[in-house]
Amino acid sequence: MNRTRHHGPLIVGAGLAGLSAALEAAKAGAKVLVVTTEPLLNACSSAWAQGGMAAALTGQDSAALHAKDTEAAGAGLVEPVAAR
Repeated sequence: MNRTRHHGPLIVGAGLAGLSAALEAAKAGAKVLVVTTEPLLNACSSAWAQGGMAAALTGQDSAALHAKDTEAAGAGLVEPVAAR
């Protein structure tokens, strides 16, 4: 087993948020370590990501409506059970 000592930001995964943070940290002079299971841009889902979080905040809204919206936005890529 090889060991690496790193004294800077550690980004786990190749998502858009992590890679954006890595780029900003690098621009500020930090040595950034990015750990992914696949080569960068090879297996990330950023092209499909909607981002953000949603919550039912009024009596006219519900978690079921949010799940339905998530499925519709996924255009066939969202597993209904996972959305619920």
